[in-house]
Amino acid sequence: MKINKLQLINFRFFKHYQLNLTDRVTLLIGDNGSGKTAILDALAIAAGGFLLAIPDIKTADKRNISRNDVRYETLTLGQTAIKEQSFTGTLVSAEGIINNENVNWIRAKEFKTPGKPTANIIKLVESLTKNITSETTLLPVIAYYSTGRLWKQLKETEKKTRSPGSRFDGYQDCLNPASDQKRFFRWFKTQELAALQKQERRYTLEAVREALVSMIPNAKRAWWDLDWDELRIETLIQEQLQTIPFHLLSDGYRNMIGMVADIAYRMATLNPQLEADVIKQTEGIVLIDEIDLHLHPKWQREVVGRLLKTFPKVQFVASSHSPFIIQSLYGREDCLLWDLEKAQPLAIDSKSIEDIAENQQGVEIPQQSQRFLAMEKAAEEYYQVLKQISPANEEEKQHLKQRLDELLLPYSDDPAFQAFLKMERQAQEGSQGL
Repeated sequence: MKINKLQLINFRFFKHYQLNLTDRVTLLIGDNGSGKTAILDALAIAAGGFLLAIPDIKTADKRNISRNDVRYETLTLGQTAIKEQSFTGTLVSAEGIINNENVNWIRAKEFKTPGKPTANIIKLVESLTKNITSETTLLPVIAYYSTGRLWKQLKETEKKTRSPGSRFDGYQDCLNPASDQKRFFRWFKTQELAALQKQERRYTLEAVREALVSMIPNAKRAWWDLDWDELRIETLIQEQLQTIPFHLLSDGYRNMIGMVADIAYRMATLNPQLEADVIKQTEGIVLIDEIDLHLHPKWQREVVGRLLKTFPKVQFVASSHSPFIIQSLYGREDCLLWDLEKAQPLAIDSKSIEDIAENQQGVEIPQQSQRFLAMEKAAEEYYQVLKQISPANEEEKQHLKQRLDELLLPYSDDPAFQAFLKMERQAQEGSQGL
């Protein structure tokens, strides 16, 4: 499942808004109040249309448009402030691909639409549910992780094992703003015990374990410790292997592990027949509000790439305030940077953190980095050396040209800087007939 286009009418403060999404990562940026969470909530409502035909899914999980989602206008009549909601209704329209078929559908509240707005998607999903016992039926993962994902946890008194259930259990609470790490813990613990009891390799367990380890920098392995009845991670810290229980991990680690574990667990539940390939072959859509939440800047530079590598067939839509996240998209053709305030995509150039903060995030006059100052100094010396080439003899010219190459070498990762200075060099050499 992928959503290619989203259209909103009278949703929250959007009177009319349209957004085209990329297949892999769409990153939403904008100032506070620009509507990043509103867009993600609208996508969750659109994705909830898939769940309408899934049996035993709670109504709340299907994310219908609520009264609070209806756009309102404020005005003053006399000396009284008035807040009136739209009487033309609210609409969330989506176009996408489900089970390799193009489909469009509408979620609406008090909005006049021709026919049944969700008929297309319900018909398509019903065909999947009728063949749920077939190994050829693949179900897409759907998940939404809000900014409160680390603290809003669905309650459970103890970490029980998990009895056999339906493949559709992978959709339980998938669009709930509160996380359910306990459900993953139950599954993981059950799989570990089953592997021990039956003395066999559990392929879906190993696939989920591999997904966890691949997302955590310097992690070596993850397992359920039966003595402590807890998930444990072995990771390299200051060049020493250390084993850390889940509850003692930092907020950033627990946030990322919890999210990745939940995605992987849902995939293993939805498509267990894929066994070792379940993480690599399961498609779907994952929404993440503030993807940089609690992450160190060094990890922020890696998180998008790691998610794409770990889940190669999943479409991600995320929001962020981090220039490090934006900078990490450079060179990736599968990423779209969308500015909500300008309502248009932005070019993903090779820019410094300061340039991104100033030009794309509106931070006025940020402090220039040491790298920028070094590049500026190198450029000044470069021009000085260029001026010396003309009167120099052949031996001196070779030495000066070598110095020019040395000045460019530290900035080989900045093609714009390289191209500009080389262009000046070619012009200078050409004018001197060198």
